[in-house]
Amino acid sequence: MKAVLLSSLLLLLAPLAFGYATFIGYGYSSCLTCHINGQGAGPLNDYGRALWSAEIASRALYPKSMTDEEIAAQSGFLGSVELPTWFRPYFKYRELHLTRNFRGPNEIKSFYRMQQDLGLTVSDSVGKYLATITYGNLNERSEGTPNKRYLAREYYLRAEIVETWWLYVGLMEKVFGIRRVEHTSNQRSPQGFNYYLNSTTGHAQSEGVMVQKIAENWEFTGNVFWGNPHDIPEVRHKGAGFMTERDVGEKQRLGASYQNAKSEINERELYALHYRQGFTKGAGMIFEYGFINNADVGQQKTRGSYNLLEALVPFTRGYNLRTEVERYNADFKASVADQWRWSVGILAFPIPRLELRADVENRRAFSNQTVEDDNWTFLGQIHVSL
Repeated sequence: MKAVLLSSLLLLLAPLAFGYATFIGYGYSSCLTCHINGQGAGPLNDYGRALWSAEIASRALYPKSMTDEEIAAQSGFLGSVELPTWFRPYFKYRELHLTRNFRGPNEIKSFYRMQQDLGLTVSDSVGKYLATITYGNLNERSEGTPNKRYLAREYYLRAEIVETWWLYVGLMEKVFGIRRVEHTSNQRSPQGFNYYLNSTTGHAQSEGVMVQKIAENWEFTGNVFWGNPHDIPEVRHKGAGFMTERDVGEKQRLGASYQNAKSEINERELYALHYRQGFTKGAGMIFEYGFINNADVGQQKTRGSYNLLEALVPFTRGYNLRTEVERYNADFKASVADQWRWSVGILAFPIPRLELRADVENRRAFSNQTVEDDNWTFLGQIHVSL
């Protein structure tokens, strides 16, 4: 209850907030404005790089005589060095410092290199046709121990087949809900959007075809997929899904998503409603509520649900207070506990290309029969993007 009340208070202060999960607060409704992929995530385009440098990151380390436009001009892969317009390399590195049972008697500290990606995008001069590939690390669970493998984790072709109609073909993230970086959250992990090879619950990325229509006040994306080639055949999910959003007011978007996916050992059906709200420049919040119908071979079907509410509150440019509340229930039974997760922390962009995060997270499970003790975790992240 305290977590819910605090997050509600922060949402009331949202006119001061900075939109991290969505940039609708800047007036950009579509992810294609800043990203190569119109659903978000992956490499940024030139405009996205410039936006990060000129509007999102702190400028405290730059002289006052330097304008935001001059800072944006240094946002290329090699800074201010101009590369051919058709040639756009990029590099991303993210590490996680994790402390379980934070400040408790059985405190456990861990370190993970979550992302080490090197990629390249080539395109025509106006970006109507392009190809992109990302080579990086994925985790494969073997007897409970994560083993890293380096491979081509994403590759696809993109073309504007008709004006405002975009076609994508290749290995990319499946379409569903609001795309976020926290792939272990209750808004992604129970749905099978994992980044582990050969995961029986599913994989976030799959080979397939995506068609996207982007209009002035609405968009629609359809996706057909047939599995990740790096997974063993029996766990490759095949299926289809869609995501659509429409403006319902100024900087307000209401959307819905659906996905059906099936492998030899699992079948999953997902439904979700989501909402994005922008306030003043850069300010925003997100909300998503969804249902998960899950069926493993030889086991009873389960019908569960999840929800997410997130807000960020800046105290100066580049430095923000972040909080979110998540809930997940695996099955609609009184005996099945609701898994609650609440976190609060700092999200910082001290300079362009660098992101720092520090979060304290609380987890607790409630059912009509039991209430678990609080579990506290500290998470620190460093993200470098070139």
